[in-house]
Amino acid sequence: MRHFMHMTFQWRRLRMAALACLALPLAACGGGSSPSSATMNLGITDGPVDSASAVVVSFTGVELQPSSGKAITFNFKTPQTIDLLKEQNGNQASLLSGASVPAGNYAWIRLLLNVQSNGTVANSYIEINGAQYPLIIPSGAQTGLKLVQGFTMTANQVADFTIDFMLQQSITAPPGLTSGGTQDYILKPALRLINDVQAGTISGTVALSTLQSNSACLNGYSGSGPLPNAHVYVFSGTVTPSSTLTPVVEPQITLSSSGSYAYDQPFLLAGSYTLAVACTSTSSTGTTTVVFLPPAGEAATVSANQTTTVNF
Repeated sequence: MRHFMHMTFQWRRLRMAALACLALPLAACGGGSSPSSATMNLGITDGPVDSASAVVVSFTGVELQPSSGKAITFNFKTPQTIDLLKEQNGNQASLLSGASVPAGNYAWIRLLLNVQSNGTVANSYIEINGAQYPLIIPSGAQTGLKLVQGFTMTANQVADFTIDFMLQQSITAPPGLTSGGTQDYILKPALRLINDVQAGTISGTVALSTLQSNSACLNGYSGSGPLPNAHVYVFSGTVTPSSTLTPVVEPQITLSSSGSYAYDQPFLLAGSYTLAVACTSTSSTGTTTVVFLPPAGEAATVSANQTTTVNF
């Protein structure tokens, strides 16, 4: 009888524990659980490229690498062919929308491309003066366009990320590199990943007197569109502008409809920056000189979801 009463008591304890467990999140109870997930939206944007009228790239998918475990691959049903030069000034094309991924830390993200055996990317090209040239991506078949930058996906949250392609720093035309007498263009990844929640904008104007203080600034300018030899360089942190430093971005300076010279740079991570107008000239021997106005630059702080104004 005592044995039977003991078994009944134990069964009641187990039943009570099971009922209590039902009131808790699944992960809090033994007997197995499902991993928490997050939702990712991923877009792609770009800055301008001098002299190019189109930069078309065909993407076949996106791959994410968790800090531990196997990579997660999203293969598109059909390639997404995007003219990156149309995705400027706050515009972006969507690569992933509502993608469910495990919550946690990630080590890198990779854009997958249909790279041919000769290194060119199918259905991808750069257009200059009405002529189209194929894009070559070194090791593209093995690595695609890989961005080694850690990020975190928070459980049960929606995360909006943007990849800035920074084409001005990504595309080169090495002298002597030709195919069938045609100049080849090399596309090397110069990418940055931006958490949209943590991003802001810098914009402002550049006085005509500032541009006239150095002849290179307005050299070759036709009076419409962006200035070919003058940009605003945006450096990370508090630095002295120098041609040996790589800017985060190089927004163009354009004559606006109001008659002022202006620039605009969205998708900057919140933080401190140094800005300067950079005017470039090239000598007859091929030597490039960059003059910064002002030489010491202008300090700026970007806050999330806000616009910071810096005028020159």
